[in-house]
Amino acid sequence: MAFLSITDFDKALLSQLKTEKERAKYLLQFEITTRITIENLTPKAQAVIADIGLPFSGNNEADVITAARAWLQKKAA
Repeated sequence: MAFLSITDFDKALLSQLKTEKERAKYLLQFEITTRITIENLTPKAQAVIADIGLPFSGNNEADVITAARAWLQKKAA
């Protein structure tokens, strides 16, 4: 799947979108990656797009990314 370059990510545009569906569709254009976050003093992988944290974290990066993408797809439907 081809994604837009993260340099094309525009927070101002994202904030102007009126509905959750529109925001989810916009975010799905970009690759979801992870960053390390700390939960209860334990390092976890958190799903992110650019520097926007998504509400998914866990021990397995691939599972976190899959769950975040599925969540956005459901919101975009």
